[in-house]
Formats: sequence, structure tokens, C-alpha cells
Amino acid sequence: MMIVRARVPEVHEFVAHPMEPQFADLRRERRQHYAQRSPDRSKRRAVVTITHNETLFFPIWLRYYSAFFDPSDIYVLDHDSTDGSTDGDGFVRIPISHDTIDFLWMVAKVERLQRELLKRYDVVLVTDVDEIVAPHPEWGSLTDYIDRFDEPYVNCLGYELIHLVDREEPFDPSRAVLDQRHYWFANDVYDKPALAMQPLRWQPGFHRVIDAPMRLDPDLYLIHLHRLDYDVCQARHGRWAARSWGQQDLEKGWATHNRVVERIEFERWFYEDTNFPWIKLVIQRIPREWKGLF
Repeated sequence: MMIVRARVPEVHEFVAHPMEPQFADLRRERRQHYAQRSPDRSKRRAVVTITHNETLFFPIWLRYYSAFFDPSDIYVLDHDSTDGSTDGDGFVRIPISHDTIDFLWMVAKVERLQRELLKRYDVVLVTDVDEIVAPHPEWGSLTDYIDRFDEPYVNCLGYELIHLVDREEPFDPSRAVLDQRHYWFANDVYDKPALAMQPLRWQPGFHRVIDAPMRLDPDLYLIHLHRLDYDVCQARHGRWAARSWGQQDLEKGWATHNRVVERIEFERWFYEDTNFPWIKLVIQRIPREWKGLF
């Protein structure tokens, strides 16, 4: 039976992105640049993530990226997983171990791997295990995008899926994600510099590059799956809250939303909070052209 909670957010059929007035110039510049180049299908490419006991999200992540990267080019930093989620094949497992959740340690591990990979790959994509990077469908697939990509790095345009429990059933892992989820919202927190041809130094959380400008492509999306399912998300927060956190992470307040568990506060966060007060959570229906992506 579907659970209907009291907090039912407003949904908009279409809402322009808050930065839409800036997108025309960005698109024009890129189209002019890439119109002069032929796709390079020989480009060597790799993808990287870091995971810990992600029974739901890791299979979704692996299934999507396996369509665009060979198993030997998919690198998974496995942070002490014990749930069996990383026991299979189809990727390169790199075991790592640490006693606490420590965002500086995570960034250092990923930066080191990215630097090593760029010695033998032309392009490296780095994402969290609950993130799907995809160009707007009119630009083709992620393979098509990488074939023509020739920039030091690029920032994606961040959107978050959101589960509306009064309209959608609980998530079924056996079915495609966008067959079940129909709503998202823009969140500039996830305008991440994910795809690169040069080594990067990231801020904790991989949201920005240190001492470097944003290079936004409004046609390359990062779709964040954190709110894919209300109950799954609340349970995941409970697991995160129960783990040991590094002292600096606690003092800096990094990723505090991952520890929101109490029922009323979690419901408020899930439907109203983008984690930054200046970014408004405005839910809209996912455009039809995205259906079938994953």
C-alpha cells in the first residue's frame, strides 16, 4: 500500500533553470567550438567511483556506466564494503580502508587515482555512486559527448530526482529508474566538475575545483539519485549517522544532511531542503525526452 504523508509538495510541469539566461552564450560558444572538430572515437576513457555498502545504488551505477565503458576501464574504490555489493565482476575493484567517514581522505584517494589514470587515459569521469552523468538527449549518449570532448574539465548541470510518495510507488530495483520516477529539481550544489582531461584538486564532496573557475556545460547533466526513494533514503541516512565520522568533518559540518534521520525533520529536509538556503527546491516533471535513459 502506498504511504501518503502530510507534506505534499507543489509540482510544476516546467520551470526554467535559475541560470537559464546565461545558458544561451555558453551553448553558442560550445557549438561553435565543436562544430570545427570531428569526434575522436579512439579516445581512451575511464570512470571512477567510491562506495561503501551501496546495495541499491552501486548496481544502478554499474549498469548505467557499463554501457559506455569497458569493465577494465571502470574503477571502484571499495571502502570496506561488507554487504556483497562489490563481490561481482564487470569492474576493477580497488579495496581501501579507513576507520571513519572522512571527506578529505576520500578526496585524496580519488585525486590520487585520477592522476594515475590520466597517465594512460585521455579522459576520466569521477562520480559518486548515486550520480548519473548524461548529456541532454539531443546531444546523443555519454559516448558521443566524450568522443568530442577536448576541455581541461567541465562542470555538469545538477538535478536531483525526488520520490513523491503520494504519486509514486516505492522503488523497484528490477525496473528502470526513469520508468518509476517522474520528478526532479535543479540543484546547483551538484554542478560538479566530473569529467576531466587534466588532474583536478577538488573541494570536499567534489562540488568544486580548488582555485579554478567553473566551466559549466548546461547540456551535460548530473542526475543525483540520493532522494530516489523516501524510505530507502531515510534508512541510508540512519546507516550514515551510525558510522564514525572524522572530527574535522563534524566540526566543519560537512554533509550534515546525511545524518538527518528523525521523522519530522527528515520529511522537512526531503521535500523542502536543498542543503543551501539560497537554493530553492522547486519540483518539476522530468521532460519526456529523458525517459528510457536508465
